[in-house]
Amino acid sequence: MQKYDVVLLLDASLSETNRKEVVSEFEKLIKKNIVQQDDMGLQQLAYNLGNKAWNDKAYVYSYCIEAQAEDLDMIKKNVLYNKAIKRYFIFKMNKNDNFALFEKVNDELKAIIETWDAKKLWQKVNFFADKKNEKYLDRKSISILKKYVTRFGNIKPRAYTQNSVGTQKKLKTAILRARELGFIAYKK
Repeated sequence: MQKYDVVLLLDASLSETNRKEVVSEFEKLIKKNIVQQDDMGLQQLAYNLGNKAWNDKAYVYSYCIEAQAEDLDMIKKNVLYNKAIKRYFIFKMNKNDNFALFEKVNDELKAIIETWDAKKLWQKVNFFADKKNEKYLDRKSISILKKYVTRFGNIKPRAYTQNSVGTQKKLKTAILRARELGFIAYKK
């Protein structure tokens, strides 16, 4: 069994009852595979999901599941034609990856960022050198990931961030996933 992170972006214009119905149908589908779940609530996205200007908000639900390839095919088939689900993503997790809860991560990061000096944020500081901060190498830690993106949308290089090679790769993966979900803009 392989661990996966399944993310659903639901239409923001849905009523609460319709949204709960869609989520409960999806949870029934993967009930035996769910390890952990996270309701991230209504999120303001960095760009529009469709061609309409008001389409930049979505309800985000995240699930950590243990599944096999057949289960993923079944999930994809059932989610594909559901109009309430604007986008869905299935990310493969490594054995040492942990599933982070959005509220908890952002509360911890707000406390950390408030304690830093204003100068420290813009200096060449390796935030992830400390082992206790490695848990923030996740797509849900948006506030810290934004610090590693230039104003042109490029990921800051290793020479600037002073990260190790492995940490820089994990950082790149987290930023790319956050961009794909719409949490971070491709260009500012």
